[in-house]
Amino acid sequence: MSAEPQSKSLQDAEGNERADFPVRSQTHVQAWWRITQALGNATAPAEVIHAVVHEGIQALGARGGAVALPSADGKTLEIRNTFGYDPVAVAPWQTMPLERPTPVTEAYRQRTPLFIETGHQALHDYPALQTEMQNFSGSLATLPLMVRDQVFGVLMLTFSQQRSFDDVDRLFLSSLAGQCAQALQRSTALERTERLNEQLLFLARASEVLSSSLELDSVLDSIAHLLVPRLTDWCVIHLPSPDGQQLLPVTVVHQDPAMVSFLRRFIEDNPVEICAENGAGRVFTSGLPEIVPVVTDEMYDAILQSETWKDDVRHLQLRSVITVPMHANGQVVGVLGLARTSLDRVYGQEDVAFALEVAGRAGQAVEHARLYRQAQQEIERRQQAQKELDVANTSLEERVRERTQDLSEVNRELEAFTYSASHDLRTPVRHVMSFADLTRRALEKSQPEKALQHVDVIQRSALRMNALIDGMLSLSRVGGQTLSAQVVDLEALVRQGQQDIGVEFPGRPVHWDLGPLPPIWGDPSMLQQVMTNLMSNAVKYSSIREVSEVKVWVETREEAWMVSVQDNGIGFDARYTEKLFGVFQRLHPQREIEGVGVGLATVRRILMKHRGQVFAESSGNAGATFRFTLPKPQHSGQP
Repeated sequence: MSAEPQSKSLQDAEGNERADFPVRSQTHVQAWWRITQALGNATAPAEVIHAVVHEGIQALGARGGAVALPSADGKTLEIRNTFGYDPVAVAPWQTMPLERPTPVTEAYRQRTPLFIETGHQALHDYPALQTEMQNFSGSLATLPLMVRDQVFGVLMLTFSQQRSFDDVDRLFLSSLAGQCAQALQRSTALERTERLNEQLLFLARASEVLSSSLELDSVLDSIAHLLVPRLTDWCVIHLPSPDGQQLLPVTVVHQDPAMVSFLRRFIEDNPVEICAENGAGRVFTSGLPEIVPVVTDEMYDAILQSETWKDDVRHLQLRSVITVPMHANGQVVGVLGLARTSLDRVYGQEDVAFALEVAGRAGQAVEHARLYRQAQQEIERRQQAQKELDVANTSLEERVRERTQDLSEVNRELEAFTYSASHDLRTPVRHVMSFADLTRRALEKSQPEKALQHVDVIQRSALRMNALIDGMLSLSRVGGQTLSAQVVDLEALVRQGQQDIGVEFPGRPVHWDLGPLPPIWGDPSMLQQVMTNLMSNAVKYSSIREVSEVKVWVETREEAWMVSVQDNGIGFDARYTEKLFGVFQRLHPQREIEGVGVGLATVRRILMKHRGQVFAESSGNAGATFRFTLPKPQHSGQP
């Protein structure tokens, strides 16, 4: 195109604008009047936005338009109302991150109106939006809604035909946006004032409720019903459970009773633990309030929970949430949760301050109820004195029964010991006497070879007798030894046992399979005897195998530890399990497996001192498993 025709075209356009000026001026005045009337009748922010969109956009002759407001966290712009747009076309623009370059976000960040007169200009200025704006052929204006330096949002107008925004149009549209911003500021301030009045009225009525009763459940329920539905849609008050592990929903209020029942069932299925991973539990632990101004579907999707859990939470319709601690005398005594079910008005920091004020009053109610209960308990204390004395007597009787049972057990072992001493000790003595006589005869007959054989038998019998005496002394020492209980490093006991077995069975190939070995509670020296004895037996009775396979592990239970030692040895007949733990009792001949039959009796005696038990299991040649239990101590020093 030559310069001359282009100049002529601009001159024609300017001439047309001058000719069209009176008409446009009249149109501007009419539009101004209609919008002023609509805004004059609007008292709430939502009404102002509706007036701007549905009255203002039509009055300006635009094809469509929208108002976008900043989100509660100030990171995005969200379209709050539209006119003349296909909902499908609006969807990609519903939430716009401020860092994304668009005509709307640019007008908000730069605080200046933007006018795009052609589709070509739109694609040139915003190449990243080619997909969204490829069919755009009209004109666009984005106007920040500002009062002084404060930006409340952005008004967006689109026109079907391309048009040139001259200085008059731009001044008029900017002035109109300023008028809308002032109305929005006015209505927001009015809404805040009304909300503040509601809060003050609530606090006054809450004080009346607190002074009217000392029944905690009734007071908390009354406070929650004052909040719903005037100031919130959901109100949940949690107090710690008696064991201090969970938060229990003592008060749940919603307009719909069915929703209350649903939430209570949900909390029963998903208890609120007092821990850092849980929202209410985290607030209880830290003593600090938390606010989620806007809860989005994307936030639900990001939670690592089942789809059923997510569907249940969506059913609660939580869209803006505040969770604050309830303090009393410097302690956190509960948690107050408030939630809204729509984004018409999300929570802000002003609401957090109010929620803390409410929570403070609820905390005082909890404290008053605590003091009331203490007074009641003090009155009942004297009435319970006799019952406590009865309980003490019962406990004493129980201790007497335990000591009597211990004495009976000792007597039973003493009887077995007396029998064994008279039987088992006599056997090597008879051997010594008999073979000593045979040795004398052999020497009289000048048969030194036979005499030497007899002397070997005498020596072996003497050694066995010595071993029996050592076993009796060891068992006797255990009976008289005082228990010195403390935290015991079980891994260290097992390592020492392995070293002792290496000395006892030099060169014996052993494969050790060691499971979890947590710290336990007991007498270290006594438990070393137990572990070494059981591990040594496992290697000894599996010596018929090419390699001894020994497994040691611990199962931690609610009230005790169970320690197990398993081998791949010859096992035993399960019918005679009880005989294993008797003094000098053996299930295998001496010629097959050496031993005197005192080790397991010693193990049993040590575990009795610890109030534990010992068990043995075997299925014949498949090996044996020995297990013993150690009760956990009933105090804070347990491992």
